Amino acid sequence: MAPIDSTPAPLRLERSGGTLERRKGVYIAQLRGSYSEMGRQHGELAAAACGDIVPQYVNQLVRKLVAHTLPSVAAPAAALLKAWFQLRNREELGADMREQLAALAAAHGFPSAMAERLFMVPDIFHYLAGRSFAALAPPPSCSAFFAHGGATRDGKLLIARNFDFFGRGVWNANNAFIVMHPRGGRSFCWVGALGVPASGQGFNESGLFVGLHSNFPNDVSTRGVPIFKIVHDILAECATLDEAVARVTVRPRTCGLSLFIVDTRARDAAVVGYSARHAETLRPENEVLVRANHYVTPPMQRFEVGPHPWRANSVGRMRRITELLGERRGALDAGGAPSILSDIVDPFEGRRVLVGNVVAAPHNVQSLVMSPDEDTVWLAHGDLPLCHSERYRGFSVSALLEGDESRYETGDLSGGGQLSETERAALLEYEEAWSSYMDHLDYDRAVFHLRRGAELTPEESVFPRMAGILLLKEKRFSQALPLLLRNAEHEHRDPVNRAEAHVWAGRCLDLMGRRAEALAQYDTASKLDAPPVSAAAARHLEKPFRRMDLFHVMPEFMLGTGLAKY
Repeated sequence: MAPIDSTPAPLRLERSGGTLERRKGVYIAQLRGSYSEMGRQHGELAAAACGDIVPQYVNQLVRKLVAHTLPSVAAPAAALLKAWFQLRNREELGADMREQLAALAAAHGFPSAMAERLFMVPDIFHYLAGRSFAALAPPPSCSAFFAHGGATRDGKLLIARNFDFFGRGVWNANNAFIVMHPRGGRSFCWVGALGVPASGQGFNESGLFVGLHSNFPNDVSTRGVPIFKIVHDILAECATLDEAVARVTVRPRTCGLSLFIVDTRARDAAVVGYSARHAETLRPENEVLVRANHYVTPPMQRFEVGPHPWRANSVGRMRRITELLGERRGALDAGGAPSILSDIVDPFEGRRVLVGNVVAAPHNVQSLVMSPDEDTVWLAHGDLPLCHSERYRGFSVSALLEGDESRYETGDLSGGGQLSETERAALLEYEEAWSSYMDHLDYDRAVFHLRRGAELTPEESVFPRMAGILLLKEKRFSQALPLLLRNAEHEHRDPVNRAEAHVWAGRCLDLMGRRAEALAQYDTASKLDAPPVSAAAARHLEKPFRRMDLFHVMPEFMLGTGLAKY
């Protein structure tokens, strides 16, 4: 029996002067006219193709995150946050953007205020992270590299990027090139999801590419230029790298982020890592530039906050991409980029792991390779993580920007091929567990899928660890203990992972009243050179872990561990 092709059939729609096609499973929207007209076209096309599932999902994200910690106040807290940010920053949107959002909202049948609040959801996430509300913030997200000249085969310029976000079954199912042709202005393209007025990456007809990367500084504000507005202004109004860099820092911002900017015509790039009032600018070295989610200059590092696993994850991804670019220097081409984006070697463990400090994050909703010299952008399509897709679908950059439907499609790239069939099946169980936890608040089903993943790949410690932490959070200690002990018995090579495994087991034992056994776990962890976890273990030798301390525990699927105070 032949395998079933799950790629949706081609589609073509026209609404109010805008067009929508689906090629190779990816939407291509062409929007033309004033910002109000383009907003209406986008809304009508999205409503006809997929309804309002994507904007509604993004609009509900804040509530879902709050619900994991404070379920009784999730809805009012989320509504208050979104209303407050809209009130404080509405004028920063500008008349054109407000008109676009109002028209998009009208086409979907919801108030314009909802569209404006949706536009500011990323600012709310990053603001909360800066205020150390880790449970209400996004995990470290996105990895990217730029390479050219001596770093690549034939000197061709390459951009490769993983966009990591929420929305399994929503964002990835509605991947889209949303091309905007403002009347009298510069054409540009958001690489995002149909129905959302902005995204984490895009490019314009002047040869600029922009990608977003989360940062977590405590220098944040409830008032400033919203994230998506900054990126829009670069794509719509800037033609050179210097113009783009200047645009980022010209006015105060709300939070911390990095913009990965490439000027493909000048064959140059920069990363502008900013907070509300400060910034760092980095340029390529040896013809490459890599970015993850941490600041690299001391003046900006002093603002960084957040749980230690966040920084370790970002450092690990950046280190691994840099290693791979060095190993492939002079030989890398577009066909080799997917294997970097899908890499699963944890540099701290020194081995392959399905989930950990790896480039291929579980929440990878878009994976992209661009070769301006070949006039092609390749976009992965399928289930999460997108970077493990078997194919990256090719599209002509110039045809997208010109709206030339006859030239949209180009050749595809093969995926990285990192996973065995068993590993792919286990990772699917992990994704199902995350969806059950994140989107449905169903701990039981999440644990069920984690147990199935453990059966498939008993060598992977992430499955018993996450199942144990979920059950611990639910105060089902007798069920959690065997899983956490199994994690502690695993041969972790990274001292921090080894120390954390013993601390989690010790905490569970403490909560069960088995203090002597807990002390043995803490003693083992305290003797390891694993700050800050070993220091926490030493404190637990003097002070047991209590039920009230569970409030500060948050399962973190993207990193494969639990966030807690250390």
